[in-house]
Amino acid sequence: MQEEEIAEKIGYILEPISKSPPLFYSPKSTDGSGRGVREFSNEYVELLLQLESKINTDTGKDFFWQIIGFNFIWPIPKVAGTYFLSSVPKRKARELIRQHCDVAAMVYLKSDRIDEVLNGLLQRIKDYSSINEQNINIISCIHKVVFNEPYLFSDDHLKKIEAIVGKFKECINKVDLRGKSFTFPSAPTRSFTLITMLDKLLSDLTGVLAKIRFERTKQELRGVSSQINQDKKYLIHRYQELKLSEDLIEALERIDIEIEETGSKFEFSKSIAFVRNIYEESLREFTIKIHDTTGKPIPQWTGKGTMGEAMSYFRHIKFISDKEERLLTGFSALISDTGSHSLTSEKYEVRIAKNILVEICSYLIDKVDNFLKNYSQTRS
Repeated sequence: MQEEEIAEKIGYILEPISKSPPLFYSPKSTDGSGRGVREFSNEYVELLLQLESKINTDTGKDFFWQIIGFNFIWPIPKVAGTYFLSSVPKRKARELIRQHCDVAAMVYLKSDRIDEVLNGLLQRIKDYSSINEQNINIISCIHKVVFNEPYLFSDDHLKKIEAIVGKFKECINKVDLRGKSFTFPSAPTRSFTLITMLDKLLSDLTGVLAKIRFERTKQELRGVSSQINQDKKYLIHRYQELKLSEDLIEALERIDIEIEETGSKFEFSKSIAFVRNIYEESLREFTIKIHDTTGKPIPQWTGKGTMGEAMSYFRHIKFISDKEERLLTGFSALISDTGSHSLTSEKYEVRIAKNILVEICSYLIDKVDNFLKNYSQTRS
């Protein structure tokens, strides 16, 4: 896919947004259709990510991210920009992305490029000129994603956001009530509306960060790793994206409740059996998802989707290596011995089983996603 076609398709995807800018993460529909605005806006993000997945060359992918991040994360050099963005569709794509840089930010955040968003902001915050509509839109986008999906952000990400808040507050403190710079009296006046908007956003964002810190500290004091907890929430998010069963997702959400409930060693044994059921059901649904998407037949499938059947299918389609198979079957044997095939278990064994489950399933869900993407590319 050539640069002109890439830019043209980006323009087509973003053009409707210029007529009706989406409100990210609003809980209710604003158009009377009953359809959530969050769902509406994510559609554009998903289309952009699908477009990126269909670009075959590394050069094309680099160009895609340059266009998405034009004047946002890293600007295209002026000479190259003049050359690449000379056609009408490219100019249209550039103007739309400039106008809706929050869309670019959302694409980056949704595709695990959070560091680039945060690092880009940190590098650009220098003085009073940093108080502009573009940066405020990006701060607003970060605030909404952090508020609704905090598990996407590691503790290091939170520290960077706190640094961004601090630097912006320094910028605000260097501007007087008339919007003029204390340091440079002849500098252009900053809009009082922008200053007020940014100040409120920073206060809201600070409150959200404090709440996240509190919740993570509370979990750690209860013996729950904040990193594992984030991974679990992210895993639930990925299960929802792949439209796996609601029962499986609800079971994942209940794991911590099963561990936190006090009880006897007999009840902890039941909890490990609960973890094992989630594990085997996850493998079964991964198998069905791959089958439904690729059409690759499932040999000797009884419909129950046992551990052995899933492993057989994964080997048949070359989804896993021999080492990965030993890992998957070894974990199944471990939790069978400590839970299903044992009368008693200790609380720490339940917690370890849950932590391993989350990490293995997170590893597998990424493999499923990449396997399906590679299959789609070879078919297109």
